[in-house]
Amino acid sequence: MENQLQKTAFKKAGTERQMASNVLAIAHLILPIIFAVCGLALSLKSSHWAMWFSGQLLLGIFFFQCFILLHETGHYSFFKSRMLNKIFGHVFGFLSFIPFKSWTAIHNLHHRWTGWRDKDPTTEGTVSSEFSRLTSALVNVSWRIGFPLFTIGYRLGNYWNRTKLKKYLPEAKLNGVFRNQVFLLALYAAIFVLFGKWILVNLGLAYFFSLMISDIIILSQHSHIDIPVSGGEDVQPVRYVEQIPYTRSLGFNAVFARMILLNFNLHELHHAQPGVPAYHLDKVALETPNTRDFRKYLLAAKKMKGVDFVFKTTSKTGLKI
Repeated sequence: MENQLQKTAFKKAGTERQMASNVLAIAHLILPIIFAVCGLALSLKSSHWAMWFSGQLLLGIFFFQCFILLHETGHYSFFKSRMLNKIFGHVFGFLSFIPFKSWTAIHNLHHRWTGWRDKDPTTEGTVSSEFSRLTSALVNVSWRIGFPLFTIGYRLGNYWNRTKLKKYLPEAKLNGVFRNQVFLLALYAAIFVLFGKWILVNLGLAYFFSLMISDIIILSQHSHIDIPVSGGEDVQPVRYVEQIPYTRSLGFNAVFARMILLNFNLHELHHAQPGVPAYHLDKVALETPNTRDFRKYLLAAKKMKGVDFVFKTTSKTGLKI
């Protein structure tokens, strides 16, 4: 139902010419595949540490792109074919350690409830900023040194957490979501029993790099923005195009944004028109007042304590990122 609402809003916006294309989708998989192949080649065949490290960086980019592609296929807008979106979505979910079924269910709710911080299942945990000294220290140190604590918590807490899934999803969806989780866990266990050492040695650092990148990009999208709290009142969802004030985009070189980030940095446009495929998103003509130059954003965010950046907003700190 949510996907249908996205498609309806998409058509009403007069963007039929920006509909999904199987050809364009396949074309946009070429560079990630090149990163994966070159990264593996450098990691496995290089005797010099610098070449091996370069391979790990390329693989890290590939794994982060897998998360972006999970995001795109989860909207069923990357390929024109719904079946292709579903098949590739499960593949990218496997590579991202996120079950595709729980991703689509929770992420659709995220788009529905962006604009209400405590109604959005992905931001409800940021409403309270009261923590023990130990927890605050852990959050602050992780943010300062770049340890991807938030990305790990985001993935486990939203897409593997059965308590949260039971809270937000209807019974009809839960069985399929839980089956997806069990299947992935069994698959991961089998693979790690057979190839665990090889994976840790050849892919471990690369995957950690991808989590570090994810931490920076994901937290940029909604953190430290004044988003209303419903406080338990019966509120209505904010229309997609009116969600722009509650999200942030990052400014990069256009070629880098399109080829490396797959336009994932254009988050205001994505929330305004979530049915637009990533490869068309830079063609959407809307104002994006919350776009920030990446370097300026990162410097300003890293100057803040982690607990202030993630769990407080501009109205609380007086700082606008």
